[in-house]
Amino acid sequence: MGQFQRTQVGNAELIALQDSWTAMPPSMFFPDIPTDAWAGYGEFLDEDGNITLNLGAWLVASEGSTILVDTGLGGRSAPMSLKEEASLPSVLQAAGVKPGDVDIVVYTHLHFDHTGWNTIDEEGTAVPLFPNARHIVQRTEWDYWTGSDELREAAQYENVLGPIEAAGLLVLVEGEHAVTRELVTVPTPGHTPGHVSFVLDSGGERVYLIGDAAHQPVQVHEDSWCPGADIDKVASTASRKKIFARIEEEGALIASGHFPFPGLGYAVSGEDGRNWRPVT
Repeated sequence: MGQFQRTQVGNAELIALQDSWTAMPPSMFFPDIPTDAWAGYGEFLDEDGNITLNLGAWLVASEGSTILVDTGLGGRSAPMSLKEEASLPSVLQAAGVKPGDVDIVVYTHLHFDHTGWNTIDEEGTAVPLFPNARHIVQRTEWDYWTGSDELREAAQYENVLGPIEAAGLLVLVEGEHAVTRELVTVPTPGHTPGHVSFVLDSGGERVYLIGDAAHQPVQVHEDSWCPGADIDKVASTASRKKIFARIEEEGALIASGHFPFPGLGYAVSGEDGRNWRPVT
């Protein structure tokens, strides 16, 4: 089963939630990066030379609202080999949160590993797992993934998006959007057209939930490295450079659902450029 970790951010609470995790050769995830380019980055590889890819989500308690950022991989079959069964509902329960307690679900984007637990299967029907929550999606992102039959199928519309829309739980927004006064979207397009990150700013402390603006700690230094899943690599590189520069300048915390769990750390510049410094 996955795990969770609590972090206080000013007056708000941030909880890292692990749905599952996997490992793979770096060349599989970053197909444009030659294997020898990883020679100086052994710290980011396991003993088999693989990268670790966490599959996580975040829970934010802010101004009286319980907010879930992304919903993980879900309980259906996954197009990757998992090290543990996807278990976000159980992890939430262990953290003291029931599905009905979630007031708002927000998304960095609509890839399958960020929307999977939108629904659960009840007697062959996909029904919303978080029935009391507004599900907030960027209009650009929604329009992209519902723009053709092929993309609807790729986004598993019938299983994870359609039931939310049919239940009247979908809210479409544009650009910067204040989820609460403390939690605000930061557009970071490129991985997908409507990809966003979130900044949690509370009590003089600040953390950026970066979604898939970056997938691996090495990208804090190698910010031009793009995974194969980036739809627009020019835009994703620009977004990554911009948000890491902003994070470093502000001395803010990075929260990544794909960096090895719990995915918390800082962007710190040294003689060789900007590097990842995990929270210990």
